[in-house]
Amino acid sequence: MTQSIEETETIGILLSDVTRLFWRRLEGAMRADGCDLTAGEARVLVTVARAGGLRQSALAERLFIEPMTLVGFLDRLERHGHVERLVDATDRRAKLVRATELGDTLAGKVKALATAVRAEVTADLDASEIAALRQSLFKIRMTLSGSPEPRSLP
Repeated sequence: MTQSIEETETIGILLSDVTRLFWRRLEGAMRADGCDLTAGEARVLVTVARAGGLRQSALAERLFIEPMTLVGFLDRLERHGHVERLVDATDRRAKLVRATELGDTLAGKVKALATAVRAEVTADLDASEIAALRQSLFKIRMTLSGSPEPRSLP
């Protein structure tokens, strides 16, 4: 007896697999283009570049990652000159993170590569299927996070 996709592939497994495979594909495209970034670092860099700078705590919340995980990404990005951490003038205990000029340039390259990868992996979907998928995923994220705020992804 053959099981249908619905019976064998849960939404959680499909989401996990698709996410992992997408980031793997993007990392490969970045490596091929000379970008020495992990998927996590790329996501952090693009988010910071788009926002024009954020408090480190707000950045972790926006990306749904633990602050300690973020620190590792930021340490490497800062070492390579892609971001800088500055003392927040309104709260000296807080750190502001912003992309450097080099980081802005790299973020632009990453966004272009991500656009190409997205086009490649959704080539078999028409515009209405892509829109429906995006809307469904948005609703699932909102349910899980309780936050309708858009997130910045490469």
